[in-house]
Amino acid sequence: MTTTIASAHRQASDRLDAALRWVCDDRRATYGTALVRMAFGGGAFVFLLTHLQNREYLWGEAARWAAPLDSNGGFGAPFTLFAGGLASVPLTVAYVVLLVLAALVTVGWRARWVTPVFLVMWVSLLESNPLTGDQSDNIFRILLLYLCFADLGGRWSLDARRRARELARYGVPRPLGRFGSARANAAAVQLGTLLHNFAVIMAAAQICLIYVASGLYKAQGARWQDGTAIYYPLQLSHYRPWPWLADLLVQNPLMVTLVTYFSVFIQLFFPLMLLQRWTRIVAIAGVLAMHTGIAVAMGLPFFSLFIMAGDCLFVRDRTFAAVERRVRTWLGRVVRHLPGPRGHDGGTRDGTPAREPEQVPVP
Repeated sequence: MTTTIASAHRQASDRLDAALRWVCDDRRATYGTALVRMAFGGGAFVFLLTHLQNREYLWGEAARWAAPLDSNGGFGAPFTLFAGGLASVPLTVAYVVLLVLAALVTVGWRARWVTPVFLVMWVSLLESNPLTGDQSDNIFRILLLYLCFADLGGRWSLDARRRARELARYGVPRPLGRFGSARANAAAVQLGTLLHNFAVIMAAAQICLIYVASGLYKAQGARWQDGTAIYYPLQLSHYRPWPWLADLLVQNPLMVTLVTYFSVFIQLFFPLMLLQRWTRIVAIAGVLAMHTGIAVAMGLPFFSLFIMAGDCLFVRDRTFAAVERRVRTWLGRVVRHLPGPRGHDGGTRDGTPAREPEQVPVP
């Protein structure tokens, strides 16, 4: 009995030590958080750009038609920047500022400071007219609220390039720049790592809650139980951007049943399937396929884009790094085979060997 208790205590201690190392040693899901940043910023930029001409009708003084529904989504300050319908000039200025912020978030310029401002303005805009949003708004603001504490600019960003230059200059990361001692900068790095990892954990937990809650609600419905639930949304005009595609999908009863049950089971068991590598691959591929179908067949691209970006948090950095290396290798081969001032032997016209294309370092 004593041996069993000691073994259990030792295993629990080892698991706790591993969890602490996971949180403290390095920043996790840095590629996934970068993809969330680019998807959220890029998606918002496209959304704002496509509604630029109709901004006054949707959120300005001409949006009085939505006044009976205007409760600003129940949000108070500071999410009231667009509440009540702004006049033409203030609305245009605020709208352009939001467009610029979305672009800056996409490219990752000072992401730690720009992202919270962008989040406040984005929620303020959409909640001022509830008919301009959908369920993607909830996913957007909840995930981005957590990830404001993460290192969104750690990969594929202008921030990453700036940090690489600072690392080459100082030899160690210096988030405080020229200010602060070496100890203060090291403490800032450690604090940033803790905040980043806890933000990733909270965002990942939120995604799991979304999937499980959605799966449970589906399982309670009679249409989901008899395997016909997918059929009915595809008969509604606003969920049929491609009528021929919707008809093609629902004309096969077996396909409708399989897709209906697949949606329920992949969401219900998503958290459990993350525990093993091969089931994790199936889970992530399954939800990505499901949301791709929603985006294309039901015409909900922004909803699918935002949740698919969140799914990338479950893909390990080593997987993204391997894919990135292969893409860089492939691009290098393409560049070397492009027509240019080279000789038949692969050298330049003056006979000197061709230089390899420079590789951009990834911090």
